[in-house]
Amino acid sequence: MIDIHTHVLPGIDDGAQNIHESLEILQALADQGVTELVATPHIISGVYENTSEIINEKIIEIQDLIRENQLNLILHSGAELYCEPDLISKVKKENLTLAHSNYVLIETELQRFPDNFEEILFNFQQEGFRPIIAHAERFSPFMNNIDHLLTIVNREIYVQMNSGSIMGVFGNAVKYLALEMLKIGCVHVIASDVHGLQKRPILMKDAYDLVASNYSEKLAEILFYENPKRILNNEELIHNFEGYFDERKKPGSLKNKLKAIFKL
Repeated sequence: MIDIHTHVLPGIDDGAQNIHESLEILQALADQGVTELVATPHIISGVYENTSEIINEKIIEIQDLIRENQLNLILHSGAELYCEPDLISKVKKENLTLAHSNYVLIETELQRFPDNFEEILFNFQQEGFRPIIAHAERFSPFMNNIDHLLTIVNREIYVQMNSGSIMGVFGNAVKYLALEMLKIGCVHVIASDVHGLQKRPILMKDAYDLVASNYSEKLAEILFYENPKRILNNEELIHNFEGYFDERKKPGSLKNKLKAIFKL
């Protein structure tokens, strides 16, 4: 498996706080069957002011750690970008993409999107980037309106889901939406978003097995290996899975279920 969303670099965000915690995460990822990973530290103005120079220094440190401990892991650089003004110029200046590809991993506030969220995503596309929304299943606006997510995905915006979401780590509502998203087909890659073994379990193998048994082995391979590999190689992702827009033919069905969960 390939994990494109991890917070394994020590001491630069709310992920691993030191080299010992980084090693714990790396060993756990290897035990789960991960062979390649992308380090994606947060970049948030005024909170985590990480630059490509800071990230690359930490990448070298962790690559040395991987070699010293003879772990079967390949590490790539990346970032998780908070959606804020002037983000595109920052990405271009610092080359803050996933594994030096055209793919960018973007997050924002979980409870609401900025008014110009879709415009920012579109502007990234206009500049030749391929936006991936991080842990889309955790965003309240999508829980309240699944059609909003489907519309965005239909505009060639990609979706990353957390492995813990489909295992119930973030609660039943997130799990329910995550499973429905898998059923509909609006997921392109599943990653751990690991911050630390005590903070958030990795669960990549468990999530892979769940997708393989409840959906198909082929879909699991696409989400955990094929599409992540295509990101690393800067290739087009596989999407429009079978049944992609089936749920849209039944207006309000999923929306009403989600409203019942949240008592909206």
